Amino acid sequence: MAGVDDGILFPANRLRDWTQEVFQKVGVSRDDALLLTDSLIEANLRGVDTHGITRMLCVYVERIQKGVMSAKTNLTVVREKPSTALIDCHNSIGQVGAARAMQMAIEKARQTGVAFTAAAHTNHYGATAYWAMMALPNGMIGFSSTNAPAVVAPTGGRTAMFGTNPICIAIPADKQLPVVLDLATTVVARGRINLYAKQNKPLEPGWAFDEHGAPTTDPHAALKGLLAPIGGYKGYGIMLAVDFLCGVLTGSNYGTHFPGFLADNMIDPTDVGSVFAAVNVESFMDLPEFTAAIDKAVREIKTSTRSAEVDRIYIPGEIEFEVKAHRLVHGIPIPAEVVKDFINLGRELALPFPQV
Repeated sequence: MAGVDDGILFPANRLRDWTQEVFQKVGVSRDDALLLTDSLIEANLRGVDTHGITRMLCVYVERIQKGVMSAKTNLTVVREKPSTALIDCHNSIGQVGAARAMQMAIEKARQTGVAFTAAAHTNHYGATAYWAMMALPNGMIGFSSTNAPAVVAPTGGRTAMFGTNPICIAIPADKQLPVVLDLATTVVARGRINLYAKQNKPLEPGWAFDEHGAPTTDPHAALKGLLAPIGGYKGYGIMLAVDFLCGVLTGSNYGTHFPGFLADNMIDPTDVGSVFAAVNVESFMDLPEFTAAIDKAVREIKTSTRSAEVDRIYIPGEIEFEVKAHRLVHGIPIPAEVVKDFINLGRELALPFPQV
């Protein structure tokens, strides 16, 4: 889990209110600011701080201020059939295009059983789980994926060709928690490397390589080098498939065609592609029967024989649900270095960052 281990604790609602004001101050509409803020705060609450305000707020604001990402929403459905749609986002905020695309997938799946939609020419959309989980209250299985600037070389290569290219599948349950598999196709997301660099914390072995292709635990060297794919050549294959689905299929950027990373490129739009899907469980099985079966399968996994050194077997997404419950009570940790950035941003915008 890409979380912050320690920091100054802030109540979620206080961070939420201030973040929403910040986005509106730089030209984002109230409704879009609400959505954008919710996606980021939700990531922080779930412990995915790499995709929360901790890393993304100042980057998003700077990109909007410099005109690299449009604060104004402009979405056009350019291709549509009963179970599919392609939306041209015209460099709109990534979360806005993602919300529209996932909602269309859900609405279409009510009629067709399964629906697949895509957002083209868009931007970073935050945590992948936020979009896949939209399907859960509708009795559906949700899926989302997106591509990103290249940080991984193909197996046998030394040139960065693929991004962290995350995927998420969210599956509803009844009495058990939903199963939410949300992962980057690299061992860790690049955002986590950024957070470690911000705090001058060493990386775990096996996460990254330096610019010469040598394994490194130095986060600053890793940012100039490559990330390691999950599962070796299998991870390479998965990230390739994601890049082709999200980039090539939507007519957006892919591979080496990205102009740079979010925080490093303040000139050219990223031109990301993202895909979304919804599976209406009722098209295959009565929903209560399905969720009861998922509950049974989850219990079987969690009560299976554990290794001697393990106290508990987790289901994907379970840790994030527990972290959210904890942080709603105790607050979201923000590293001191990031708090300084927020204080400076607040001064710049005449919106003082809230004190603890």
